[in-house]
This record gives sequence, C-alpha cells and structure tokens, in this order.
Amino acid sequence: MTIVTIGGLPGSGKTTVAKILAEKLRLEYVNAGDIFRNLASKKGLTLEEFGLFAEKNPSVDQTIDKKIVEIARKDNVILEGRLAGAMCERSGIKAIKVWLEAPLKVRAQRVAERESKAFDTALAEIQVREKSEWDRYYQIYNLDLNDLTIYNMVLDSAPISAQEVADTVMRGIKE
Repeated sequence: MTIVTIGGLPGSGKTTVAKILAEKLRLEYVNAGDIFRNLASKKGLTLEEFGLFAEKNPSVDQTIDKKIVEIARKDNVILEGRLAGAMCERSGIKAIKVWLEAPLKVRAQRVAERESKAFDTALAEIQVREKSEWDRYYQIYNLDLNDLTIYNMVLDSAPISAQEVADTVMRGIKE
C-alpha cells in the first residue's frame, strides 16, 4: 500500500514533483487542482473567479475533498493538492504526507514562466488565490495551512531542482 500526498502553495513545485514520483513509483497520479480547474472551466470562470465562487459555496471544496478521500482509499496513488494530506489525516488514511515550500517571489516567478504571464500579474493572482483558499479552508474545515505538523516531510523547493526534491521524497519513502 502506497499513498503519497504532495501539498504546497501555488508555484511550490507540487505538480512537477508529483508527476516524477508517480512515474518512478508507477502509481496513479491525481491532481485536486485539475478537478478544481475543470469545474472553473465548466462555469466559464478563471481560477480567481471560481475561488471567489467557492468562498460562497463550500460544497465546491467539500466535493473535491470527498473525491480525494475516495481515491486515497483505493491505495497506490500520488495525490497532489493543498488539502490532500489533511484530508487523509482527518479520514484516518495512512499516507506519506509531503509539503513543499518556496518563497512567494520564487513561486510567482515559476507561475509567471509556466503561464507566460508578467511577474507582477502572477504575484497578484497568487496572493488573491491564497487568501481565498486560506479563508475557505479555515471556514470549512477549521484548517490552518500554516500548521504543518501532520506532514512527514516539509521541503524547501526553492534551492534545489524538482528532481532533487523527488529524490529526497523517494529516500523518505524507502525509510
């Protein structure tokens, strides 16, 4: 049984690291952010707009998080998402929980490059998104994203490559 959750703020390297691990471990890869993006797209909203919609409609997050727990119960999966680790913890699902960190400016630069945006635009969008998510998660789950005590590993992804982060997580899994 292998369940690994990869969490972190926008631009922390979650997606890249989770995909590397899924390939190395030959596990299914599920991205909670993709589920959120698909729902936003179906409503014709940007991520920021859909985040504001979700603030008024807690069922959006609850639906996504319930699906993440259902997937985790099937085992052998890499779950990427800000709340994946917390949802597994709260549901009593044994998982290796990883949180990736990086300074805001580093994360904004990564998002700007990935999405071909100006740095200032990416920075502003991240700040709006994070405020929305932090408010929602606290309101819905009484969850403080600053409390990282549930995680087996908390890694700073800024000074090292995604491959090095994945290698560090792999060593942790083997231990």
